[in-house]
Amino acid sequence: MTIPSSPKPTIRNHEFYLARMNACRVEASETLLPNVRDRALRAAAVWQEMYNKAQQFDEKRQGR
Repeated sequence: MTIPSSPKPTIRNHEFYLARMNACRVEASETLLPNVRDRALRAAAVWQEMYNKAQQFDEKRQGR
C-alpha cells in the first residue's frame, strides 16, 4: 500500500487527519489478517477523533 503525501500535521489541519484516517481504512479493507485489520480500524478511529477535535477547535476559534 502506498500512502499519498500529506500536508504537515497541525491542530488545524483537517486534511492531514482525514488523509491518515482514510489510509487506515484502506489498509483495513485490503488486508487478510484480522489483527492487522483491527489495528488499522483502531488507528482510523483515533484519527477520526483528532479530525473531529480539530474541527471543533477551528469552529470555536472562528466564533461559530
